[in-house]
Amino acid sequence: MKTAGFLALAMVATPGMALSAPVCQVQSGSNTGALLELYTSEGCSSCPPADRWFGALSAKADPKTLSLLAFHVDYWDEIGWPDRFARHAYTQRQSRRVRAGGSTTIYTPQVMLSSRLDLRWFKPEMVAAALTDVMRQPAPLALRLSAQPEQDHVRVDIDASALAGLPATGSMYLALYENDLSSVVKAGENAGVTLHHERVVRGLWGPWPVSATGATRHLNVTPAKNSRLANLGLTAFVQDERSGATLQAVSLSLAACAKTGEKSATP
Repeated sequence: MKTAGFLALAMVATPGMALSAPVCQVQSGSNTGALLELYTSEGCSSCPPADRWFGALSAKADPKTLSLLAFHVDYWDEIGWPDRFARHAYTQRQSRRVRAGGSTTIYTPQVMLSSRLDLRWFKPEMVAAALTDVMRQPAPLALRLSAQPEQDHVRVDIDASALAGLPATGSMYLALYENDLSSVVKAGENAGVTLHHERVVRGLWGPWPVSATGATRHLNVTPAKNSRLANLGLTAFVQDERSGATLQAVSLSLAACAKTGEKSATP
């Protein structure tokens, strides 16, 4: 299993752990849920406007039909400002996604939707049309994502079930994202600017192969001590590793659990 980010992961639930909130769940529909990926960096001067656009879009997204994940890459770190959210694993993911789309060029801010690499964030009509095209497609599988916050971790269950023929190269992933993050940048191209971020990927697990009938995963995710449950969310998605196409995606904000339990992610 591959991991990236600051979160710890256990495969077996801790017995006797007291609950802090009820189970939250999201179920995909019969059409394909879109996954919009933004590759960005705090060291890139052209990224803040894209980050703001991405945050505004995420605020009104239906988690059953549109998931958004911001991957902070590390190849800008060497010019003077190390992005604290950047991971080399996300740079590697961007490279793999670009190669799957038939290209060799990576850049920031780069927006990806399924196997499309040509989207421009500053052309909202273009993005909206592409999203509509994806979400009109019948899905080859259904995804159910559930989370149960406990005393010091979140129990996560992912179930993928086939609705039609699945490609042999389909893989399932789980991402943990965090909202309402900010940094005061003191060096590099954005020196002196306070940056705000939404849907920042803080952990990514997978790929797990998806068989002709689907796949199931049960995980315990332990957030960092300084994270608030209300700012966290999960995205489960299945992509065709060969083409880069997203086969299904759903997201689940943990804010509803936080409102019920009135506790942070850690005791």
